[in-house]
Amino acid sequence: MNTLELRNILISEIEKIDDDSFLSALKTILDSRKPSPKNYSEQYNEELKVAEEDIQSGNFYSHNDVKDKIEQWKKK
Repeated sequence: MNTLELRNILISEIEKIDDDSFLSALKTILDSRKPSPKNYSEQYNEELKVAEEDIQSGNFYSHNDVKDKIEQWKKK
Protein backbone atom coordinates (compact mmCIF):
# COMPACT_ATOMS: atom_id res chain seq x y z
CA MET A 1 0.00 0.00 0.00
CA ASN A 2 1.49 3.32 -1.00
CA THR A 3 1.05 6.71 0.67
CA LEU A 4 -1.76 7.85 -1.61
CA GLU A 5 -3.77 4.66 -1.03
CA LEU A 6 -3.27 4.88 2.72
CA ARG A 7 -4.28 8.56 2.73
CA ASN A 8 -7.47 7.79 0.81
CA ILE A 9 -8.36 4.92 3.17
CA LEU A 10 -7.85 7.19 6.19
CA ILE A 11 -9.92 9.99 4.67
CA SER A 12 -12.71 7.55 3.90
CA GLU A 13 -12.65 6.16 7.46
CA ILE A 14 -12.50 9.60 9.08
CA GLU A 15 -15.55 10.73 7.09
CA LYS A 16 -17.54 7.93 8.78
CA ILE A 17 -16.69 9.04 12.34
CA ASP A 18 -19.43 10.86 14.27
CA ASP A 19 -17.72 10.82 17.67
CA ASP A 20 -16.56 14.37 18.50
CA SER A 21 -14.09 13.26 21.16
CA PHE A 22 -12.46 10.76 18.78
CA LEU A 23 -12.21 13.40 16.04
CA SER A 24 -10.74 15.81 18.59
CA ALA A 25 -8.13 13.22 19.55
CA LEU A 26 -7.22 12.75 15.88
CA LYS A 27 -6.90 16.52 15.50
CA THR A 28 -4.57 16.61 18.51
CA ILE A 29 -2.38 13.98 16.89
CA LEU A 30 -2.31 15.90 13.61
CA ASP A 31 -1.62 19.20 15.37
CA SER A 32 1.38 17.68 17.12
CA ARG A 33 3.06 17.31 13.72
CA LYS A 34 3.10 21.08 13.19
CA PRO A 35 6.51 22.62 13.80
CA SER A 36 6.74 24.69 16.93
CA PRO A 37 7.80 28.32 16.70
CA LYS A 38 11.56 28.76 16.52
CA ASN A 39 11.66 31.97 18.50
CA TYR A 40 12.87 30.24 21.64
CA SER A 41 15.16 33.03 22.79
CA GLU A 42 12.33 35.56 22.96
CA GLN A 43 10.13 33.16 24.91
CA TYR A 44 13.05 32.21 27.17
CA ASN A 45 13.86 35.85 27.90
CA GLU A 46 10.22 36.60 28.71
CA GLU A 47 10.07 33.63 31.10
CA LEU A 48 13.27 34.82 32.80
CA LYS A 49 11.80 38.30 33.21
CA VAL A 50 8.66 36.88 34.84
CA ALA A 51 10.76 34.66 37.12
CA GLU A 52 12.94 37.58 38.20
CA GLU A 53 9.83 39.65 38.97
CA ASP A 54 8.46 36.76 41.05
CA ILE A 55 11.71 36.56 43.02
CA GLN A 56 11.75 40.30 43.65
CA SER A 57 8.12 40.12 44.83
CA GLY A 58 8.93 37.26 47.21
CA ASN A 59 6.88 34.76 45.23
CA PHE A 60 9.12 31.75 45.69
CA TYR A 61 9.93 28.89 48.08
CA SER A 62 13.37 28.27 49.48
CA HIS A 63 14.89 24.82 49.23
CA ASN A 64 14.22 24.26 52.92
CA ASP A 65 10.59 25.36 52.50
CA VAL A 66 10.13 22.77 49.76
CA LYS A 67 11.77 20.05 51.83
CA ASP A 68 9.45 20.89 54.75
CA LYS A 69 6.38 20.72 52.50
CA ILE A 70 7.47 17.33 51.17
CA GLU A 71 7.83 16.03 54.71
CA GLN A 72 4.33 17.32 55.53
CA TRP A 73 2.90 15.53 52.46
CA LYS A 74 4.61 12.31 53.46
CA LYS A 75 2.84 12.40 56.82
CA LYS A 76 -0.63 12.56 55.24
